[in-house]
Amino acid sequence: MSRLKSKNIIPADVIALANREIKDGVFKIFFEKPENAAELYYALEETRCSPEEIEVITITAIISGKLKNDLAFVVGNRIMVVGEHMSSPYTNMPIRFLMYAGQLYEKWIKMKGEEKLLYGSKLYKIPTPEFVVFYNGVAARPEKEILYLSLAFETEGDKSLGTLELEVPVYNINKGMNEELFKRSPKLRQYAEYIAKIREFNEQYDDYSRAVREATNYCIANDILADFLREQGGRIVSILTTEFDLDVAKKVWREEALEEGLERGLEQGLEQGLEQGLEKAKIQIAMKLLGRNRPIEEIMEDTGLMREEIENLQKF
Repeated sequence: MSRLKSKNIIPADVIALANREIKDGVFKIFFEKPENAAELYYALEETRCSPEEIEVITITAIISGKLKNDLAFVVGNRIMVVGEHMSSPYTNMPIRFLMYAGQLYEKWIKMKGEEKLLYGSKLYKIPTPEFVVFYNGVAARPEKEILYLSLAFETEGDKSLGTLELEVPVYNINKGMNEELFKRSPKLRQYAEYIAKIREFNEQYDDYSRAVREATNYCIANDILADFLREQGGRIVSILTTEFDLDVAKKVWREEALEEGLERGLEQGLEQGLEQGLEKAKIQIAMKLLGRNRPIEEIMEDTGLMREEIENLQKF
């Protein structure tokens, strides 16, 4: 571990840099760089392009009350929307991408200053939409699967009328999966290695924040996303320790609640177990946030607990 004492390593108190206004995910921050986006495009399309051909478009939507940003960029006559998922399920990604699609084309048309052309008689050409999700969660998933928007429709559309479909391939980028994809994009492989290293350290330490810092330090010392982490390390650690660990905590408590309910072997017991586990999760998350001196209003929003309940926890 002596190599970790480099002057470029992220210090332990970097957590103080956490900023709730940071909405971008680590994946988006890394791959919105034109040179990285160009490599990712080659990995998916097996067609090379220069960074100068990449035109990044920011897309934003309110999902479950939270502001979400994903990556989108235009390359020639294609517009690519890329999402990342660290946990399951991701079944509703086609719906999320549908929400983005109109916004993306509206932005693209305004960027070109060609709004009036939509009202003309000549067919207006737009970039071909392409969607993809990269999965690196802990649940076992296949190497590649396809999600369909139509599976979310309440009824099957009338074939004689207009309908809509949106297909999203999901690539599993965990270790041992999609090696050909990694060969075409070493940066995607390194990103996956960084996330895997966080999980590895998380098994060693009870403190998730420490696991993120140790993984970041390790990767810098071992030339895994080293330049990126040196430049963005503080921001990256802040994002992961203020968002990712909460998702993991909720998932773990829900799984434990399910196990408790199943042990009772009755539907009523299952429901009670789930409810008890969810309450326990809310309290655990609230305690973590209180320990980080987060405002009570923020904790109420993140957990659904009442102010009085949080104030009682604060006293405790």
